[in-house]
Amino acid sequence: MSDVKAMMLVEPRRLAATRLPARAVSRGGWLAVEATGLSGAEVQAWRGDRHNIVYPLIPGQQVVGRIAEAFDDSITLPIGTRVLVEPIIRCGACTPCVRGLATCSHRKPLNAYGALPSTEPPGLWGGLAERLYLDPDAILHPISDDTLAEVATFAHSLAAGYTWTVELPKMQPGERVLILGPGPRGLACLLAAQAAGAGWIGITGLDHDADRLDLARHLGANLTINVTENDLGFAVANSLGTRPDIVVDVTSDDPEAIYTGLDMVRSGGRLVLASTKGNRPLGQFFSDVVVGKQISIIGALGASSEAYRWAARILETDPRIDDLVSHQFPLDESNRAIQATAGLLGRDELISVAVTF
Repeated sequence: MSDVKAMMLVEPRRLAATRLPARAVSRGGWLAVEATGLSGAEVQAWRGDRHNIVYPLIPGQQVVGRIAEAFDDSITLPIGTRVLVEPIIRCGACTPCVRGLATCSHRKPLNAYGALPSTEPPGLWGGLAERLYLDPDAILHPISDDTLAEVATFAHSLAAGYTWTVELPKMQPGERVLILGPGPRGLACLLAAQAAGAGWIGITGLDHDADRLDLARHLGANLTINVTENDLGFAVANSLGTRPDIVVDVTSDDPEAIYTGLDMVRSGGRLVLASTKGNRPLGQFFSDVVVGKQISIIGALGASSEAYRWAARILETDPRIDDLVSHQFPLDESNRAIQATAGLLGRDELISVAVTF
């Protein structure tokens, strides 16, 4: 295989086109990347807000592609199969893996696609490249050829939404769910809650989220609210008549949203914290509200393999997914793609972003 074209994040805010040698490997395989979805993780790495990032690296953890080569029996699917690649690479032996956590300490700083530096052989660990190394421990999920590659990248958000909204809080049919943040993963939480039989679903946003809130309404949310202009507590009480059983925080870089979640969830309810805050601390936190309301607080990172299998099925059966990837860019325009994901190119009609090949 010849040199591989890639976009390398050399340092914060410096994403440069480069070509990397396809180093010889004896295990695993190679994936021909078709599309890579972008999220807040790539934006934070680009801005330099992630403490666990070592530069240089190739960003991109939401990868869709076809198996191009296999070097041992760790790749069990046929060459040419289109797959989703789970971001977390699980060695199965380290303490986090044994405990079932969505992290793996086999490699530093994090054994995950889009997070390993390019100095770690064979170097091609991110989706913003023509080829991705398929580690022997990588988990692959076959998906249909009938779905456009850029649309298929949304399965990564769907899987996260299912884990965060259904699996971790053990959501039961009829329960009421409030989602803080209408980004791609917030919308995925909405779809997952619907699929699991939620009795009521609300979703919040800010002034610049008008298009995403409109889409959430179109997708069937019972309440969509711009909290910049409206009182959330009043709106929920007026729509639901009580407090929700589950609140899922998927806001980006907003520690104050945690206060909102603590306030809005019912006594004995569950608050799922499913977004990082860019290393921003939460000031003046009083734990008495957690004790007094007997709230369960659940930290969420990543998605389970079962959630990925669910997402792969939804791709084939729910035509609404076609509307959830609003922007796509070629690899050469990855800088603009990350800026678009961050909202720096405007937020009108911005739902989610993919880089295509």
